[in-house]
Amino acid sequence: MRHCLDCGMPVPVPRLQLDDLPPSMICPKCDADVFRQHDSRCLSRDIAHQHETIDRALHKLDALLVEGWQGTWQSLRLIVGGGRIREQVLGQLHHYQQRGRLRSYSEDSPNRGAIVVLLR
Repeated sequence: MRHCLDCGMPVPVPRLQLDDLPPSMICPKCDADVFRQHDSRCLSRDIAHQHETIDRALHKLDALLVEGWQGTWQSLRLIVGGGRIREQVLGQLHHYQQRGRLRSYSEDSPNRGAIVVLLR
């Protein structure tokens, strides 16, 4: 259950999958799209420093995108390090931006090992 941030109406939210992004659901009371609403928070996670392989890091990226859209976060901050995982994540984020699953992404300057992803 999620509450509309405009009117407070509880809205049942379906379980999302990566192919569902970006989701859309209209509040039955005020007609706002509850998945476009955010509370300006940033969800921060490390996806590269627990001995992850590139495949595992990309899997974590996908799960975080779904978690970010499921919640009310405006953005994600991904800690990716400075190596091969970072390059693969940047390529995947470019692909997702082209498909409309996120608004934008950029390095968290001056830290090249972190990427900020704007969802909404």
